[in-house]
Amino acid sequence: MSFFSRADNPEFQSTQWDEAQKQYGNIEETGLDRLAAANQAERDGIANMERLHAAEKLEEFHAAAMEGECDGAGEDEAQFMQEYRRKRIVEMQATAKASKFGSVLDISADSFRQEVTDAADGELSVVVHLFRDGREDCAMVDHLLRGLAKKHPETKFTRIFFSNAIANYPEANLPTILVYKDHDIVLQMVTLEQLGGLAGLEKGGERLLHRALAKRRVGRGA
Repeated sequence: MSFFSRADNPEFQSTQWDEAQKQYGNIEETGLDRLAAANQAERDGIANMERLHAAEKLEEFHAAAMEGECDGAGEDEAQFMQEYRRKRIVEMQATAKASKFGSVLDISADSFRQEVTDAADGELSVVVHLFRDGREDCAMVDHLLRGLAKKHPETKFTRIFFSNAIANYPEANLPTILVYKDHDIVLQMVTLEQLGGLAGLEKGGERLLHRALAKRRVGRGA
C-alpha cells in the first residue's frame, strides 16, 4: 500500500474524538499514529533494500575482479559507490527535512519573527494559531492542528496567545489561523465559521490549509 492510498484507509485516519481519548489515556494510539508508523516502516524498508542492492553490486564487482572477468571492475565500483553516496545524501536530506517538524510549537512575541516570518521561505510554509486558553473552539483547533502536524511534518505548525501576536487583537476573532509563505501571509482564517464550523472543522480546516499552501500572497491563487 502506497503512502497516498494508505492515507485514505479508515484504519489510518483519526477524529478529534480519537485524539482527545488518547490525550486522556483511554486509548494507546490513533489512526494518525498508525499512519506515521506505517509510512516510516515503508521508508525504512526501501532504504534497507537499497543498501542490500548496493552490497550485492559490490560483491559482484569484487567477484569479477578476482576472476579477471572485468578489467574495469575497480573503475566501475568507484563510479557505482560515488552514485550510491550521492543518492543516499539526497535521501537523508529529504528525510531530515520531512521529519523536521510533526508537532505544534508554542511561540512568544519575541520569537514570532524568527519562528514564523523569517522561517517561511520559498520552501517552508508556517501555520500560526492565535488562541486563548479556556475557549472550546480554540481547543478544537489545537486538536486539528496537532493531527495535521503529524500528517504534514514538512509544514511548520505553531501557536501563540492572541494578544502576544497582535496588540489589541479582538478576542471575538478567535480562533484565528494565519498561514505564512515567502515571508508573508497567504491566508487568514478567522473564527470557526471559516473553518467549516464545529461539525465540519476537521475536513474544512484541512481543505482550507491545503488551499492556502498552494498560494503565494493574500488574495492570489485559489
